Amino acid sequence: MAARTMTDTSNVIDQSGQVAVTGAAGQGFDSPIRDVLLRLGYLTEDQTQRVVAYQAEKSLDFDQAARELGFISDDDLDRARDLLINSLALQSTNRRPVSDELVVINEPVSPRAEAIRMLRTQIIAQHIKVGRRGIVVASPVEGVGCTFMAANLAAGLSQVGVKTLIVDCNLRSPRVDQVFGLDPNAPGLSSYLSLQVARPERVVHANVLPNLSVITAGPPVLMPQELLSSNRFRDGVNTLLREFDMVLFDTAPANSSADALTVGGVVGYAMVVARRDHSYFKDVTTLVNQLQSTRCTVIGSVLNEF
Repeated sequence: MAARTMTDTSNVIDQSGQVAVTGAAGQGFDSPIRDVLLRLGYLTEDQTQRVVAYQAEKSLDFDQAARELGFISDDDLDRARDLLINSLALQSTNRRPVSDELVVINEPVSPRAEAIRMLRTQIIAQHIKVGRRGIVVASPVEGVGCTFMAANLAAGLSQVGVKTLIVDCNLRSPRVDQVFGLDPNAPGLSSYLSLQVARPERVVHANVLPNLSVITAGPPVLMPQELLSSNRFRDGVNTLLREFDMVLFDTAPANSSADALTVGGVVGYAMVVARRDHSYFKDVTTLVNQLQSTRCTVIGSVLNEF
């Protein structure tokens, strides 16, 4: 899949998709704090392996071993503990490697990755630099690569130091969790909207990749349209837009529900994704007009090619 854009290119920064650590030592109680320290970037994978070995040798807790080796400070540990206590998402240790769909990571020199970087350059120049922090990624029909585009754009932005969050607002057929190797049943957006958690920060998977955090759709709910139309969703969006440089919202196809229009009306800006030899021009035009009717500015469209 490639995206057609018209802009200059920028250099790629290699980024590892592997964040999980394996090994017999340090399992059980230590696993959550170890995973949080790794996700937050306080430890590298090599340092984590050294801590695990030192922990087994000295019969220490993981955090104590890391401090004795000088890899983390007391402040680092206090912040990691606070996040672990307050974030239900970070308490989930059911992780898998990121998907091959993240071409900016798995195929960094491919034409598809280069096209994503071209799009990234446009987003930074025309959106982020003028103070806009949110974009809804919408599609007229299923199967055009909406999640692919949202996930790769998010990863691409994070590679150049943009503090990025991707939110899976497709509460009907979510896929963001699959792309980033996260537990689909872990607390997510639906958990916050259905009052299971008090604040949206509690369902953020922090630093799934460097500078990239994720809110998954969460457990299935019966009335996604009603939840996305609520004041609670609007309040949550406003909170997240203050916390991140860029927030991307993946949405359900517009021909199956009004969810994308609802989210677009809240966020205020949208990008429409179509697919060559699959999407009809009339469908794209209809979606653009519908988004504009909700006072959502369509910043552009992207044509995917398979």
